Amino acid sequence: MTFYAVAALINAITSLTLGSLIFFKNRKNTTNYTFILLSGAVFFWSIFYFLWQISTDHDTALFYTRLLSIGSIFIPVFYLHWVLSFLEIKKFISKAILWFGYAVTLIFLAFSFSPIFIKGVEEIMGFAFWPKAGWLYTAYLLISYGGLVGYGLIELIKSYSHSNNLRQYQIKYIITGTIIGFLGGATNFFLWYDIKILPFGNVVTSLYVFILFYAMIRYRLMDIRIIIQKIFIYFVVAVFTYIAFYASIGFYNNTFGGVFNGASYAFGVILAPLFAWFFYTVDRGVRIFANKYLFVSLYNYQETINKLVDELNNYIDLDKIIGLIVNTIKDTMQLDRAGVLLVNTKTSPIKYQVAKVIGFNEFNGISLVQDNFLTKYLTKNQKPLVGDELIMLSSKMDERSKKSFLKLYNHMEKIEAALCLPLMANKKLIGIIVLGSKISGDAYTDEDLRLLDILSKQAGIAIENARQYKQIQEFGETLKNKVDEQTKDIETKNEYLQELLNMKSDFLRVVNHQLNTPLSIMRGYFSMMKDGDYTPEKALPVIENGLDRIIDTVSAFWDAYKLEGEKMKMEPQKTDIASLIENMVKEKRKLKNAEERKLKLEIEKPNFVIPEVWCDFQKITHVISNLLDNAVNYTHKGKITISYELDDSFLKINIKDTGAGISEEYRNKIFQKFSRGANALKMNPNGSGIGLYIAKKIVEGNGGELSFYSAGEDKGTTFSFTVPIHGNKTKVEEVSVNKPNKIEIF
Repeated sequence: MTFYAVAALINAITSLTLGSLIFFKNRKNTTNYTFILLSGAVFFWSIFYFLWQISTDHDTALFYTRLLSIGSIFIPVFYLHWVLSFLEIKKFISKAILWFGYAVTLIFLAFSFSPIFIKGVEEIMGFAFWPKAGWLYTAYLLISYGGLVGYGLIELIKSYSHSNNLRQYQIKYIITGTIIGFLGGATNFFLWYDIKILPFGNVVTSLYVFILFYAMIRYRLMDIRIIIQKIFIYFVVAVFTYIAFYASIGFYNNTFGGVFNGASYAFGVILAPLFAWFFYTVDRGVRIFANKYLFVSLYNYQETINKLVDELNNYIDLDKIIGLIVNTIKDTMQLDRAGVLLVNTKTSPIKYQVAKVIGFNEFNGISLVQDNFLTKYLTKNQKPLVGDELIMLSSKMDERSKKSFLKLYNHMEKIEAALCLPLMANKKLIGIIVLGSKISGDAYTDEDLRLLDILSKQAGIAIENARQYKQIQEFGETLKNKVDEQTKDIETKNEYLQELLNMKSDFLRVVNHQLNTPLSIMRGYFSMMKDGDYTPEKALPVIENGLDRIIDTVSAFWDAYKLEGEKMKMEPQKTDIASLIENMVKEKRKLKNAEERKLKLEIEKPNFVIPEVWCDFQKITHVISNLLDNAVNYTHKGKITISYELDDSFLKINIKDTGAGISEEYRNKIFQKFSRGANALKMNPNGSGIGLYIAKKIVEGNGGELSFYSAGEDKGTTFSFTVPIHGNKTKVEEVSVNKPNKIEIF
């Protein structure tokens, strides 16, 4: 089997596969079914090209040559029909040319088996049966390929000049595919006219089918540089495989007398892994060579974006992170403008503020996110939103959504924004990266969007970490200021000063343990993963646990900071607290410590019907969960018992354990922030020391009291809290239930 036969077979398989995909996906519109016809014609031409190449006698070769010509006769007119449909051209002259094309195609088809079309076949340049063109075949080439295909290219070039960026990029892609495919196929015609040039381009004929397929079904196309890069790599690897295949056959025939014998099979056991190693080496070497010498600008561009993603994890200064993002994206992608807008969480309702913009008018940058539809869309999809695609997306929506898309398109057009990227953290939209157009005028490519999507996700995490770090700094500064205020009058406030100093010491200890410890562990596992000692599957879960621990700690610190000197607002409602506790106990029985220590969690049934209470459901759930967690963590053996009491117009809930107990010296500090006893540090080193402080604030905010009793160390502890019984709502300051914050803009 010759190289040209294999190439023809590849052309047949690719065109049949792609045509079938369109047929089964959506064959109803004109663009799709004309592409199916085009793919079918290429398949018909390719399969008989293959049969012609493997023919062994004159008559059979001539018969297959005339059959393959039938396929080639239809390719130009189907191509023109597809182009006109794709461009939505319906003018009279275009229709007339198309109908003329079908008419002459039928004429050529009628004479396809005549000597005036193909005279015959004869030997030339190693081909035993190469066809010779008749005079009508020359007319066919001029009219069909020169006229119909040429007219299609003219319409593509004309449409390119007045299309938007996305459409221009699609048309550029189609033109590239046409040139590659038809020029490659045209190398078959030299020998028809005794011009002794081999049909070297035949192997790339199927590439235009691929390219047209992508141009038709994808909203956004790959960068031309990328497709050329991949074609180069695949071509070189294919040539290596082809040479290796025939070299192996020659070696087997000369050494073992054939391919299919015992000695050949035995040697194949050695040859197979050697070939796999050589294939890997060649593939890797070709990619390195292409990146270093042929596509260096593309390679550097990708490397710069990837390097930025890595660098984001090394900074904790918010301004530096945002500056790095804006400047790197703008300079590397050659944009005319770029900016970052962040949610200001300190305001209520939530507002956006400009973090940094280059090239944009700051006021217009803010006006973009006045469109609440944008924030909803980015939160839901968490993908880049390209301005050029909004019109296309709107055509598939209902009337209401269509108006929203068109309004957003007008907003983006007004400020000359081409792309919006969501900045997400903990599944919340914390900001938006807004980018302008490329200075070159090119559209954003698939490669651009893939890199920017990765960048925006990492940037969101980096920005959120920097903001949390800044909040911790502010909290530390507030604490320091309080200490400084109290030190002004040491003699009169010495006792209170000592408490604050102890609190500061406890806070620093907790920060050191709760933040530095997981950071050290994460860095260690990341280093081992980077060095290859640990696989990502083993290391990433540990790193993720460390991140969750840091986020939980910072969130708890921030909750405590917000409660400093304030009364917590509640949203009270009628609550079935008995069901709540019963469900919570079932959940806590599954805790690791509870199962390993075989702890019993029991609920004592009272001699009265447990009444419904009036409290903030979510916040009381937090209190119960915290008290049960403490009971499990500080009890090595025994049980935890939950009981109920009626206390005037309140319901009292008791959570009793048989655990570590509370020492005399620690009792006065138990509800202070960051204060933890020695026993607590040994039994639960991961505690932050602010859980009971927050729980006390919540209980008091619901009109109740939180208290405890312990006979001493190792003698267990009982925590009790009260909540008003429903019907005694006056005990709680009734607060109207707040509606969710609506995003508003400066």
